[in-house]
Amino acid sequence: MLRYSWLLFFVLTIDVCFAQSSDEEEFKKNYEKRILLARINDVYIPINTEDAIKELIRLTEKDARDKLITVPEDTIASKLHFSLGRWIMINWGLEQGSRLSHYYFKKGVGEKDDMIDLLLRCFYRRLAGKELHEEMLVDHYKQLQKERLEERRKKSILLKTIKPGANHRE
Repeated sequence: MLRYSWLLFFVLTIDVCFAQSSDEEEFKKNYEKRILLARINDVYIPINTEDAIKELIRLTEKDARDKLITVPEDTIASKLHFSLGRWIMINWGLEQGSRLSHYYFKKGVGEKDDMIDLLLRCFYRRLAGKELHEEMLVDHYKQLQKERLEERRKKSILLKTIKPGANHRE
């Protein structure tokens, strides 16, 4: 009976591995299609930050835009992250891939929350008549990404170091 349990475990493990591989391949295929689309689910997808700002201005009422600039940038970026930012994430395809998310990904901003924050800050700055400084923001988020990765490395536990050519039986 024990012999068959191991066989069943082995078959299930292989099945899970192939399912994950298949899901990844499907995601990649879908991603490659989505990054070329100007519209997803009948929603226009901006191609870059400037285009996104134009679209946000088109989609918002002037009164709402005027109220935004009466509050500091950090507050707006924080307060709008889970409302307008969520709308951006879902409708502009930042999770599943879109030409906008791909634009940021190519610049080195790979986290959807960083993309949202960058967009909200640029939108605010445009409304306030300030320079966008998009490249400085991109550099900032790339640095944050490095810091988060380093923090994860510090917190991770090394189980064992294997040196090339060493006998690994223990």
